[in-house]
Amino acid sequence: GKVRQGNLCHLYDDHNPIFTTPYEFKHCESMEVGQTYEVHWPHSAAGACGTVDQYQTPFYNGVFCNDGIISIDPLNTYLKIGVQAQVFTVVNDEAYYYPNLFNGMIVDPGAGMGSEITKYTGSTTGTSRDNEICSRYTPITWQVDRKCHLISASTFDKMCADMKAQKNDLSGDLFPHGSRVTTADNLTANNHQNLRHLRK
Repeated sequence: GKVRQGNLCHLYDDHNPIFTTPYEFKHCESMEVGQTYEVHWPHSAAGACGTVDQYQTPFYNGVFCNDGIISIDPLNTYLKIGVQAQVFTVVNDEAYYYPNLFNGMIVDPGAGMGSEITKYTGSTTGTSRDNEICSRYTPITWQVDRKCHLISASTFDKMCADMKAQKNDLSGDLFPHGSRVTTADNLTANNHQNLRHLRK
């Protein structure tokens, strides 16, 4: 890819054509089969959830839609703003198709998806932040699926098509964004909690 790569899943197998056969993306931009991508779903008590304005780019616009909910003193951002995250290796194989990546983390206990979660406080991310320049949008609560998963390229393309169908212009998120430098230990939260969702 042309953006800064972060840590990669260890699922890629160059002897298996599902990782190497190109896919013609019709809606997503600058994506490649075989690459690792992390998807973020921001949530906010001050957002416009359940309305046509729920989804916005940049996502800060959607997180801070409503006044009087987010407070700096006393600080409540970690109680009011959260991000779910899930990491995928994209493959050209319809056996790994999921129809609705747009609406949130895939929870499929049978496939081990969305069932082993680490929860911690952090910040917004991206290449404009590093170990010298911090995000001013902090702390927020992250809930991250600890495992890497295979997912079809067509799943991502369907998500991008769904993004194009929203009222607000989401074209700024139809392509991969670069990964921030891994946060130094002394700057990282020490409040990780492992959550297991047990379902029958």
